[in-house]
Amino acid sequence: MRRLTLIAALSGLALPAFADDAALLMGVDRYQEFSRVGDATDILDASDELRDAGYQVTTLSNGSARDMKRLAETLADDALGADRLVVALSGRFATDGTRTWFLAQDAQTPTPFGLDSAISVDTVLDVLARTPGQAVLVLGYDQDGFSSFGRYLREGVGTLDVPQGVTVVYGEPDRVVGVLTDAVTVPGGDVMAYVRDNRRLNTLGFQPQSLIMQLSDTVPAPNLPQIEPSLTAWTNAQNADTADSYRDFIFEYPRSPYADEARRRLDQIENDPIRLAQIAEDALNLTRNERRAIQRNLTLLEFDTRGVDGIFGPGTRGAIRNWQQNNGFAQTSYLTTEQINRIDAQASRRAAEIAAEEERAREQALSLDRDYWEETGARGTPAGYRAYLERYPDGIFADEARNRLAALDEANNEAANDAARAREDALNINPVLRRLIENRLQQLGFNPGQVDGRFDSDTRRAIGRYQAQGNLTSTGYLDQATLARLLADTFGR
Repeated sequence: MRRLTLIAALSGLALPAFADDAALLMGVDRYQEFSRVGDATDILDASDELRDAGYQVTTLSNGSARDMKRLAETLADDALGADRLVVALSGRFATDGTRTWFLAQDAQTPTPFGLDSAISVDTVLDVLARTPGQAVLVLGYDQDGFSSFGRYLREGVGTLDVPQGVTVVYGEPDRVVGVLTDAVTVPGGDVMAYVRDNRRLNTLGFQPQSLIMQLSDTVPAPNLPQIEPSLTAWTNAQNADTADSYRDFIFEYPRSPYADEARRRLDQIENDPIRLAQIAEDALNLTRNERRAIQRNLTLLEFDTRGVDGIFGPGTRGAIRNWQQNNGFAQTSYLTTEQINRIDAQASRRAAEIAAEEERAREQALSLDRDYWEETGARGTPAGYRAYLERYPDGIFADEARNRLAALDEANNEAANDAARAREDALNINPVLRRLIENRLQQLGFNPGQVDGRFDSDTRRAIGRYQAQGNLTSTGYLDQATLARLLADTFGR
């Protein structure tokens, strides 16, 4: 047993049955919205063999999206302490060419933003990467199914970005179950040899000459392929995907078979034009006010920064990128001194153009204003003044038109008062009748002031109110109609 433990420590390709391992099997052959997928649930037939081989097995047949996601979460938790991981998904898949999803039994027709009833195969691969060299993903689906789900998605599996150390086997649903029952769970069974012997099966990702998932006492330990010691570190470096992660890997494993690739990626990061452009902009030490000025200039040039706040967020970076594209610069979204100066020059020129356009528009508006005045207000009639004010209430001649209208109204009012006064004088009302009229106005509640037979301002206001209430012409002076009404009110009751 100590010998087996040592072999397991040295090789990720052959592990003992007592390891803390996990397997997830999910098959869907009946869909609410799609046709059947024959033999898709046969993948669950391997559950007993996997349990006998030491795996903690979880299965789901024709599961809903909710149940699928719950079991996938359980797998993610189990993977944290597992030595071997096996996942088998059989049914219908959707892809946009680079990403792939496994559809649940209750899945609707997939859309780019409507894949809630599916689980991400790419995320499953990320979970399997926890045990590099000891992880197998089996996919069963119709190899001839190429139906389209709209303009962005189609049926099937896309180009998978398989992490280091993860082996993917795929084929028709009725073919893939044998990978589990006749290779993965068989003591000494070689997964790679099994796939090579079955022409309708294919592999992706980690493809060693021999992959033994279940150790056999009859397999000579010296012949077991050894997993590269630096594989886990290399996987971690790729997951981080930073200059420091690749630099640390090269320092720790300078002779690793992955060292050259690490150097290439490090060089790619360090010489990335976007990164170099960012460093160059950072060196400018732009103040917040300078950034605001750049944002104002870009906005003036009709490149929307989504605000002028001195913070170069996604909106500003997008505006810079669009400006760079229009002006023949590399689209890095980061600025150089030359580009800042050019933006400033373009904005200054545009501001001058806008000012000139506004001045031309102002002159044109003034010209139209003057022309209309000549046709209306300049003729000196109330109708002309009113026509001008209706179109140009804030025009050049608006104050003049209002003053002239006011003067005309005042003159008209004086003339009207003179006429009303003349009509009252023509009535020859004596002081006794005046007192009688004042007394009647007081009785009616119009408050004519002192009842003394003299018509002062209080009396005039009272007469005006009486006339208005009686639908008579309100002048404040008595005429024949008003006098007759008052006398009728006085003697006729």
